[in-house]
Amino acid sequence: MDQLMALARNASLNVEEHDPIDYWYRLGQRNAYAHATAQVLAPELGHDPFTVAERITTALDAGTTDLQELREAAYRVRAATTPSKPSIEWVGPKAFDAQHRNIRGVDRDYGMRWGPRSNQRISLRLDGDAATHGLLYAYDPTWQEYAVLSTSAPRAAVDRAFAHATDTDIHMPIETFAQLVGSYGAALESAGRTPPPVAEVQL
Repeated sequence: MDQLMALARNASLNVEEHDPIDYWYRLGQRNAYAHATAQVLAPELGHDPFTVAERITTALDAGTTDLQELREAAYRVRAATTPSKPSIEWVGPKAFDAQHRNIRGVDRDYGMRWGPRSNQRISLRLDGDAATHGLLYAYDPTWQEYAVLSTSAPRAAVDRAFAHATDTDIHMPIETFAQLVGSYGAALESAGRTPPPVAEVQL
């Protein structure tokens, strides 16, 4: 199991988000090792292998390279610190503007394909290109309502959640998307406090 975990870790180090040629190939290789690890662990844990694999890839996306930490993620040793599924409250345009008109910035859209009708839009309002956090919210055109997912969402966590959703469920419920953002945000914050060692990978 540790050998498979190490292969997933090493493959993850080769994933380069800005490489238009090899990105998807390398990501698929990384995910294949993660799923192989999950298949080994699933009977022991009594959990769905896809769930176990998602824990591993989430930790890898956050920059985790230590095998012990990856094992903890797979076994969900730190489950108590995993953000709970957020409660979403929808409000009309007037109420939304009244509450958040003071938050300046330009909206960065993540598509209008989310939710049960595949038509909800998710946006992140950033105050300038250098902004690292912003207002993450959703818009439902059917009811013309808005829902705030986070008032200070880390841009990096939103980008990683979007990449995750694109790879797994392009019509993901916004509650699940918000939970992913929370998980990635917590993982990135933890990785920032204890920077992982730089590892050299040879193919």
